[in-house]
Amino acid sequence: MTRPLLFALGLALMLPIPSSPAAKEDPLIKITLGPSLEIGRRDLLFASISSVCEDEKGDFYVLDRMEFKVHRFSAAGRPIGTFGRKGQGPGDLQASASIVNTSGGELAVLEDLSLVSFFDTEGVFRRRIDLNGRLGLGYVGPDRFYGWVWRPEDKQQILVDGRNATLSTFDVQARDAFSVVLPDESGRAVMFNYASEYYVPEFLFDHNRALSAVGISHRYRIALLDESGREVGRIERDPGPRKLTGRERAYLEQGVLEFVKAKGWPPRVGRELGKKVPETKNAVRAVRISPSRVLVFRFPPDITRRDAPVPVDAFTRRGEFLGEAELPEVPLHVSDKAMYFVRTDADGNVYLVRTEYAMSAAR
Repeated sequence: MTRPLLFALGLALMLPIPSSPAAKEDPLIKITLGPSLEIGRRDLLFASISSVCEDEKGDFYVLDRMEFKVHRFSAAGRPIGTFGRKGQGPGDLQASASIVNTSGGELAVLEDLSLVSFFDTEGVFRRRIDLNGRLGLGYVGPDRFYGWVWRPEDKQQILVDGRNATLSTFDVQARDAFSVVLPDESGRAVMFNYASEYYVPEFLFDHNRALSAVGISHRYRIALLDESGREVGRIERDPGPRKLTGRERAYLEQGVLEFVKAKGWPPRVGRELGKKVPETKNAVRAVRISPSRVLVFRFPPDITRRDAPVPVDAFTRRGEFLGEAELPEVPLHVSDKAMYFVRTDADGNVYLVRTEYAMSAAR
C-alpha cells in the first residue's frame, strides 16, 4: 500500500538549555529546530526503520529491516527508488541493521550477522564480504569494520579487516552481570536476563563521513577513529552525579517486576533481578556523528519523567568540547542540516521525521 508524504512546516523551536548548577559553568549552545518532513504516514508504509544515512547531495536512504529493503528519497522527501529483497544471494538482505554512505560514494549495508553488502547510490549491487562470527557490524573504512564477539565470560568490541582478522579490541560487557540462574519446577537451572538501557552497559558505535565513535554506555569515554581504525581523538567528560535517587530506583525495580510478570517467569526472578539494579545510571545513552560534529546524548536528571528532555553534549570531530543543550529525543541519524527521528503513531505504525536544525553558541 502506498501513501503521500506529509510536510509539516512550523515555526522554529528554540530548545531550552539545562539549568543545573553544573551546567552553568559549562559552555552553552543553542539547537534550533526548524521545518519538519514526515514520511510514512499515508502513501508509504514502513514495516520498520532501523537505520538512515544521507549522501553528499542531501538524498537520504532508509533501511527497512523487516521488509529487507532500502528506500531512497531526495532532500525534499520525494521517493526516488528502492532496492533490496529477502534472500541469501548477491544483493539480497537477511538481518540488515545499518546503512552507511561511505567516503568512496558507495552504500554499505551491514547485517547483524557477518555480512556487509556494497551498492552504488542507485542500488546496484557491487560486492559482499563475509565476516564470519562477528556480530552487530559497523562500517569504519574500506577495509575496516566494527563488531563484537561472544567469549566464555563476556562479549567484546573489536575492529577487524576485510579478511576477518582482529586488529584492535575495545570495551567488554560481562556476559551474566544482569542475569540470575534459578531452578525451574523440575529443578533444572535456567538463566533469566533483563537489560535496561539506564544501567546495563551497552556498546556504543556510530559512523559518518570517514569518522567512527566507539565506546560503552557506563563510561563517558569515547574513542574517535579514522578509516584505518587509528584513534584521532578521544571524548572524556564528567557532566555531574549519576547516582540513582530513591524514586528512580523504585521506578527501575517496578519495571523489572512488570517485565518478569509479562514473561510469565516466577516472582522470585523479579526479586533477584531487582537486586541487580546498581547505585548509578549509565553515563551515555547514544553517540551520533554529523559531518561536522559529534553529539553525545546523556540520560535526563530524572529518568521517571517520560517527557524529560535529553541532555546533549556537542564536540568537534577531534573531541574538543563545544557546549551542551537539550533535545526532545535522540535522533536516529544527524547530518549537517537535518536530524532524523523515528516515531510511532497511535496505530503502531512507524514513520520517519526529518527535521532541519541549526546549532550555534548561546549568547
